[in-house]
Amino acid sequence: MPPEVAEQVYGRLPWMAGVGVDLITGTDAGLPGSPFDDSAGALELYEHLGFAPGRVVEMATVCSAAALGLGEVTGRLAAGRDADVLVVGGDPRSGLGALVDVRLVLARGAVVD
Repeated sequence: MPPEVAEQVYGRLPWMAGVGVDLITGTDAGLPGSPFDDSAGALELYEHLGFAPGRVVEMATVCSAAALGLGEVTGRLAAGRDADVLVVGGDPRSGLGALVDVRLVLARGAVVD
């Protein structure tokens, strides 16, 4: 997709958020130039579009869980919720680049190798 077309298409996301559309993060993995294995890179698109890193983290966790009907089970760290945790070397709310420095992954409370 040419850069000017990408800006036109993806540039609608901040407008949508501004008029109250609930947004979640994701990729169009499977399309040319959209790899399946770069979730952190996909999140950086939203930062490029002007979303604050903390808002992007919220969209990828809390908002996505709610959109999937799982908001009472997962999406945030709280007692009684599934303990899926990504531990990184930095605070992704300050900069999404921290997401590539993975230190530990827990799924339902168990370490994932």
